[in-house]
Amino acid sequence: MKCCSQTRQAGPLAGPVLLFFLTLVLTFSSAAIFAQPREKPRVINSILGVRIGTTLDRARAKLDRYSLRESQNAREEREDESEESEESEESEGGRKMAWTLKSTDYSNVALKVDRRSRVVWITGFLRPGKEKPFAELGSLSSAIGLTDSRAVWNVVTSNGTYRLIAKGQSGKARVISLISLTSSRK
Repeated sequence: MKCCSQTRQAGPLAGPVLLFFLTLVLTFSSAAIFAQPREKPRVINSILGVRIGTTLDRARAKLDRYSLRESQNAREEREDESEESEESEESEGGRKMAWTLKSTDYSNVALKVDRRSRVVWITGFLRPGKEKPFAELGSLSSAIGLTDSRAVWNVVTSNGTYRLIAKGQSGKARVISLISLTSSRK
């Protein structure tokens, strides 16, 4: 009882201050209990709309619209090449392609598809002056490797796992790669 009587004698503001702190504690406690679950750290998942697992046809449709050399002749040559290389796709386990681009922040994009014609890696080369800060590509706190010239994230999705690698200088990416870490044995 002596303790309580001393508190009452602390001054006219002791009661309101105690009530304020009690209200503050209860407010933050209930906010923590009812808070929405934290969002996963955001990391880019595509380059010009092409993601890991995108079909070759969809990747072509997205990238051909920015290509410097897309013409009817180029389209026909590409179709001839794809028919000729069907056997080599099986023996090599996939196919690599590249685009030189206009009207985007990327000057070039290269990718590889597996035997099922699904993208297993894609790399974009940003134009000089269009470099992207690593922090725009993903949460730096979730990076598994971070230096002034490189940032690396492993990203788990419902479709598998991929690695995002950004390379450049002074914390800005000049080259961005998405690489599947999921085995494509299906």
